[in-house]
Amino acid sequence: MKQVLISLTFLLVILSACNHEQTENNYYFSLSGESDHWKLAGYEIVMLDEEYKAGYGRLSMKGENKHMADFFSFSVYAVVDGAERSLHSGSVSGEADIANQRTGTIESEGENIMQFCEIDQIYMVVSWNDDETEGDQEERIVLYNKDKNGETFLNAE
Repeated sequence: MKQVLISLTFLLVILSACNHEQTENNYYFSLSGESDHWKLAGYEIVMLDEEYKAGYGRLSMKGENKHMADFFSFSVYAVVDGAERSLHSGSVSGEADIANQRTGTIESEGENIMQFCEIDQIYMVVSWNDDETEGDQEERIVLYNKDKNGETFLNAE
């Protein structure tokens, strides 16, 4: 009887160890948006538990096939608890045609990776300086807004 009890206890310990499955959250977003002068299409974000990847977007100046500028940059931010966190950025300096730009990609991993349910907003800031305008120009493209987009099944528990 003692041997059966020891065997059952051992079996119970083994089976209870198998019950500790860890859940992994993976999110994929294809985001787009526009401002007065710019249109962003196909910007992708993949969020895993310990890393994220962002990019592959196409940024186009509305109504322009060619637009020369001395400077162009973009930065993508996520707002978490009221604080901006930079996700991705890129720039071009010197005389360049900025009418159609690819965002390129970036990967990040580590302990400070945010989860989708923490994000209140994702947006891009586009800056450029050309001969047609005075000084640097800047526009904001909102890609995701939790308040505007509402609750989704992605952040339901």
